[in-house]
Amino acid sequence: MKKIILLVVTLSLLFFCKHSKDEIERVIEDGVEVIVNHLEPYKIKGEPSTLHLEEEFMIDFEREDFTEIGIKEIAGFDVDSDGNIYFRLSSSSESYIYKFDAKGKFLFSFGRRGQGPGELEFPRYFRVNELDQIVVSDSRRNKLFLFEKNADIIREMSLASNHRIATLLENGRILAMDSTFNWEEGRTDFPVILCNEDLEEIKMLHPGRSMPNLSFAKKANCLRLYLDYNVWKISRRLIYVGNYGQGYEFLIYDTEGNLSRKIRKEYHKVKVPDQVKDKIVYWLSKNLDGFEKVKNKIYFPEFYPPFQFFFLDEKGRLYVMTYERGDSPNGFIYDIFNPDGLFIGRIELDNYGNLATSPIINPLPLDVVAKNSRIYCLREKESGYKELVVYKMRWE
Repeated sequence: MKKIILLVVTLSLLFFCKHSKDEIERVIEDGVEVIVNHLEPYKIKGEPSTLHLEEEFMIDFEREDFTEIGIKEIAGFDVDSDGNIYFRLSSSSESYIYKFDAKGKFLFSFGRRGQGPGELEFPRYFRVNELDQIVVSDSRRNKLFLFEKNADIIREMSLASNHRIATLLENGRILAMDSTFNWEEGRTDFPVILCNEDLEEIKMLHPGRSMPNLSFAKKANCLRLYLDYNVWKISRRLIYVGNYGQGYEFLIYDTEGNLSRKIRKEYHKVKVPDQVKDKIVYWLSKNLDGFEKVKNKIYFPEFYPPFQFFFLDEKGRLYVMTYERGDSPNGFIYDIFNPDGLFIGRIELDNYGNLATSPIINPLPLDVVAKNSRIYCLREKESGYKELVVYKMRWE
């Protein structure tokens, strides 16, 4: 019998009595409702407010048998409605996607490396949609693939060459991260756009993040020298986009691109530690050709951005990873918002590590998925190998 371990993390949701249901702050901006949250959580009468997590099982990718079947660097994962887990690799000599059952047993792999039908060369993004189909975008082949969960290929379609990642929505629209170079500013912009099936842009949902080019930029923020692909999450046919650059805010769209709501929150500013700055500068000095010519351009902001990662559960709760440290060495505090966008509490999760997609050797958030009343949390071991921890969720 598997041992059930109570998560050794402070999971009290730090509720206060300052806010009541009648005092929830909402404003209207340009016809759109904005939910305003403060530093203290709302306490909603009659709503479950305390989250308990119990560890159910773990998949340790340091195991020799996983190495033998070709599992190397885990880049991301998702889960279907039956609890089956699909892992995406960042590199492979055989297949890129590995399927495990709901108990953590390996089943099969698919998405073979190659250029034939259903084959992949460099899958940067994938998700399991609400029909339990696996949507994969391959930036090297400029293709979007739709697989059944038994690995049968349903559809294969072309993407624009400047689409870094993309996904097919249930209404046939394509949600994509575009890529355009801004010569005046010396940076590459990555706007989030909505397209039709002919790849014609319908609407830009957000200007997206930007990454400076050290050769052309006048100044370069060292916290932006990597491309973060966690710019959106899709839940219950709604698209959540982090409004980076505008403080702590999330934009919520329907699949037609209509902005339906904003979620906004006050937050504690966290200073960028000197040791982080020193580590990044040292890495650049050792790995960037011509570093001496551009080192005067680089700088660090005094504070981190308001948040660094987010995910949603099947009920529509939003979990936002802040830069506030938790009790464990790699633990960070997450803010939790209910389906109405109200800040209701906080938890600590450990999902930090080195990503193969990052050019900077500095820990970054690893994937977390919440489905089937569970939280699936990818984290990195001291050895550098990844492990997936599955927690049962219980609200009261």
